[in-house]
Amino acid sequence: TLTSLVHSSPLNTAAPLRRAGGLVLSATSFSTVPAGDAFEKIQSEGYQYVDVRTEGEYKGGKVPGSILVPAFQMSDAGMKPDQKAFLAEFQKRFPDLDSKIVVSCASGKRSTAAAGWLCELGYSNVIEVAGGFGGWSSNKDLPTE
Repeated sequence: TLTSLVHSSPLNTAAPLRRAGGLVLSATSFSTVPAGDAFEKIQSEGYQYVDVRTEGEYKGGKVPGSILVPAFQMSDAGMKPDQKAFLAEFQKRFPDLDSKIVVSCASGKRSTAAAGWLCELGYSNVIEVAGGFGGWSSNKDLPTE
């Protein structure tokens, strides 16, 4: 069974906003699951692993079969969200709002933001990997390359 944290808040309420990596997110609905559970979803239910890290991070190690769609860009001031470019590229690759998506970054902060953005667009099958690629790669039973 999946052990997950569900992030949910209807768009038309005064529910509190979540913070992710210093960003204030509006209402979303997605689950954060352990890496092993995400792997099960990929294997048994056809979910696609989408890595939202930078290209340099991705080249340093990745999940086999993953797709890179960066959500943030490195700047002199640190990581900066690139929501517009991320969503444009994501929609090109996954035009179906029912696409089954596993979102991950390095540690979980950027992927929380990206998962929220996807849910705001109407994507309905979004899960996030707890601990990001770090959580995935620390599980020796899960594949990396």
